[in-house]
Amino acid sequence: MPAFRRLATSLFVPAFAVLALSTLAGCDESNPGMFAPACPATEIPSAASDRFVYDGRGLDVGSLVSHAQLTSIAGDCQRGPKGPKGQEMVRTRISLAMNLTRGPASESSSIDVPYFIVIMRDGKIVDKKVFTDTFKLQPNVSAQPVRTELRLIDLPASKNLQDNPYTLEIGYQLTHDELDYNRAHLPVVKFRGRTQ
Repeated sequence: MPAFRRLATSLFVPAFAVLALSTLAGCDESNPGMFAPACPATEIPSAASDRFVYDGRGLDVGSLVSHAQLTSIAGDCQRGPKGPKGQEMVRTRISLAMNLTRGPASESSSIDVPYFIVIMRDGKIVDKKVFTDTFKLQPNVSAQPVRTELRLIDLPASKNLQDNPYTLEIGYQLTHDELDYNRAHLPVVKFRGRTQ
């Protein structure tokens, strides 16, 4: 089963700020003497943890174009830049690791992987962002591990920086047919993570 490591900060404001970076770092880089703020909890809906793409001629292995499977989430949290109204913000940096498999029906050397990050508070969706990363598979290789670009999410900080009221739901952005396939063929498992 996929093991998910959780991040270390709080998230967002009315405008969901997401950027691409290159490396992860620890604690609060803006002030090394301060503890990093708490990260939001992360959840991966089991029906969105895999993405099977078929060529439309069937659902057998010979018709499989690609399979993507989430294997872990890595990231951290730190104090973010001031918000639009001068409020304290927490910046979460997050990257997804996954295994990609090229199926027998594939006619391409690359795989497009659409995924979402949903920000929730008190059980309600605050915002959702969809990304698509493209990965090129090496010749004569049918499966390989990959990692997405690093994404930044800024959210208002709570008064207690060790408390984070937000939750991130993360998974593949699926079509209706892909979601129906997962619900019919994959076991129901709830993935939830929190940093120590």
